[in-house]
Formats: sequence, structure tokens, C-alpha cells
Amino acid sequence: MKNRWFQYISILIVCVLVGLVIALLMKNLNVTNLGGKSLQELQNSIIDYQKKNEDLNNRNARLYEYLRELEAELAGGSGESYLHIVDEKEQYAVFAGLRAAQNAGVVITLTPVEGYRMQDAVIRQLVNELSALGAQAIAINEERKVATTEIRTSQDLILVNGVGFSRGSSFEIKAIVDPAKIDSYVVPYLVSVADSIKKQLGDQSVTITVRKDESVLIPALREDRIAYQTELLKPVE
Repeated sequence: MKNRWFQYISILIVCVLVGLVIALLMKNLNVTNLGGKSLQELQNSIIDYQKKNEDLNNRNARLYEYLRELEAELAGGSGESYLHIVDEKEQYAVFAGLRAAQNAGVVITLTPVEGYRMQDAVIRQLVNELSALGAQAIAINEERKVATTEIRTSQDLILVNGVGFSRGSSFEIKAIVDPAKIDSYVVPYLVSVADSIKKQLGDQSVTITVRKDESVLIPALREDRIAYQTELLKPVE
């Protein structure tokens, strides 16, 4: 329903703007602007404004016609194809990380022991394991993981999507996974991976906890993040 009203409002705004343009064009043809022009120039100006006015009127009429057709389709139930396209677009946006997502999943918390600095390789390993387990959305410290997300060390920080987090602080990895496999496979497997990591790093390194969460909220990728940039991408014809 919101999509329908958004479509109505968008078209009505366009129609109003077209009407304002027409009004402004007509307003520009006033006595104060005509004083220094010859008769021929005035006639040419009038003809030019008439043509522009006609073009705008035609475009306005087409927009109103399109609005009526859309209303008829939605009222008659034949606008299902349009609604299907909108729903499909939203699904792609969720998949790409441009929309927030919520469902059952797991939460992994990594807390470094005092004096220990977190390693980016540990976070990457756990994120890769989640991807291998079929996680459909992942976030590290509320930063949405997408195809271009980087997880790397920079001196005393670990960068995720260009955002720095202290290597001495805790890290939280959230993921949405198949609810049917969380208890039977996902959590036990991640616990075994965590135990393996702790054995490699030693006791005085990091504690890792894995828990199930019935309602994991994965935020959308923020537009000001480096991973959001697309200005270099050109579509292939």
C-alpha cells in the first residue's frame, strides 16, 4: 500500500511542478520585459512561449493519463505485475545490503584479554565460516558486510567498511542463518571453530562466545561508507 501511495504522490508532484513551470513561463511575458523589444521580436517571443506552453500541456496530459491508467490497474487488480517488480527490487536491495534485515540467527562476541590486541584474521575467519554455513546477512560491530567490505588491521585499529574499531575492544559478529540448523549444527560448529582459534592463540588472547538469537537485526550499509561507492561502475550494454 505504501508503494502505491508513493507512486500516486510522485506523479502528482510532477504534475504540480509542470503546472508551476507553465505559470512561470507565462509570468515572464509581462509588460516590464517587453519595453525594449521590437514588434517582430515580441511576435517571435509569443510564438516561442506558445510552443513551450503547448509542449508542457501535452506532457502534463500524458502524465495525467498515465496516472489514470495506474489507478485503473490497481483498482482492477491488474497491477500485480508492477507490485511484483517492486517486491523483487526490495529483495535485491536486501540481498545487496542496502536494506536492513531481521530473522533468527547467531551472535558471536570476541573479547580480548587485557593487553591483547585483536587480530583481523580472527574476525575474517569467523566471517568466512558464517558465509560457508549459508549466512544470508552478516554485520561486524553493526557494519553490514557486503561484497566490497574490507576487514583489515591499521595500527591500533581494525577497519570495517572504512570505520575503525580499537583492537583492544570487543567485537560482535551477527548473522542470519537457517533457523532449522542453528541448534543442531550452526552453533556447535562455530563453538568448535572458536575453541580451535583459542588453542592457536593461547589462553591469554581472546574469549569467544557463540549464542543463538531469535531476532537478529542486521543494519543496512550506510551510504557514507567506502563500500557503498559506485561512481566508477558502468553498466554493460
